[in-house]
Amino acid sequence: MAKLEHQARLVNALRMFTGKLPACYANEKEFFLLSLQDLSEYLRELQGETLKEACDSFVRKLEAGKAAAPAVEEFKAVLDRLISNADFKSVCAGMAGSPAFVKQRLLTLKPLSILGEAAKEAAHRDPDAERHMSSAYARLNFAALVKRVEAAPNDHAANAALAKAREEVAGYCALYRVQMREGDTLTPFSMSCVDAALAASYSLFRHISRASGRAM
Repeated sequence: MAKLEHQARLVNALRMFTGKLPACYANEKEFFLLSLQDLSEYLRELQGETLKEACDSFVRKLEAGKAAAPAVEEFKAVLDRLISNADFKSVCAGMAGSPAFVKQRLLTLKPLSILGEAAKEAAHRDPDAERHMSSAYARLNFAALVKRVEAAPNDHAANAALAKAREEVAGYCALYRVQMREGDTLTPFSMSCVDAALAASYSLFRHISRASGRAM
């Protein structure tokens, strides 16, 4: 039930983020940043629940002697979008070990948060997260929005750019078929798309804040 609750919270928050500016917010900047903070929490919880569910299911198959090649490949497909590339390679290499060894290795896994990595200095980011964020940033055409604010460094231009950015995120989610209805299941691929888009949005917010003379 916890997973479904976290998914519902994420979907609802994402739907609000990509919709009209709620009247209770003073401006786009306030709404944008607070929304990213909420979305980060909901996504982190959902990623954690999804990873735990996948690992627990695979461990049960291991213990029952049913972890044949198809089950292993299915499990890898889930992990590929939830953990870092380094962890993924480590898990794949360890599959030849004993069930006890594999189980112990899985217990140490944590989801890779692209949005979490975006808050770090570039030199300290996970390379895989950096790649996904940069790809989303380019796909969302955020560099052009920053240039608009640099050309008119004021709050009006910044708020207009952030409003446009939220529209772009809505289109991005539609492009990658991210379901935004409570009853739909977000796959690890969908979660990674949302994560990358939010990470790119956070990076945009920082760039726009600096460009408008209101650096964080």
